[in-house]
Amino acid sequence: MPDVYESKAKVFADTRSMLRPLLRGLAIQTDASTEIQLIAKTLLSRPNLEEIARNTDMDIKASSPQEFNEIVEKLREDINFNSGGRENIYTISYTGQDPQLAKRVVSATLDKFVESSLGQNRQDSDTASKFLDEQLEEYSQRLSAAEQRLATFKKQYGDMMAGSGSGYYQEVSNLKAV
Repeated sequence: MPDVYESKAKVFADTRSMLRPLLRGLAIQTDASTEIQLIAKTLLSRPNLEEIARNTDMDIKASSPQEFNEIVEKLREDINFNSGGRENIYTISYTGQDPQLAKRVVSATLDKFVESSLGQNRQDSDTASKFLDEQLEEYSQRLSAAEQRLATFKKQYGDMMAGSGSGYYQEVSNLKAV
């Protein structure tokens, strides 16, 4: 029997925040197994598997598009993404006959997983930051407009305001004093 090598990586991931963009607009509650299936589907999608094959130099072995397709399908079968038993801890594993290749495949898959989750977090942060900047600008404009209206009001009705000499309020105070 030929030697078989397995490489594993354990990773913690907040699946709720990762899946929120995928499930936006849907009013469903997902359980842990459904979350794992959704993450595995996105992680093991064709474009991601092709990128993993290129990053691990597995594509060099392919001399035709058909052979490259076979390599990608073999990756899909051999890469496993499972729950590590505890909440939000997942295991990525790969089994093959070359120990260095097994390590590179798991490393590339893990990198892709982290990259996709960080990318989403960065995008969420950028969106929130942009929203806050827009809100600050809007409130700044509102404040400037309100200050301008106050200045106009004071200019127009300043002689009637209290403390401005003998305006309306001064006259009422004088009448009450008598």
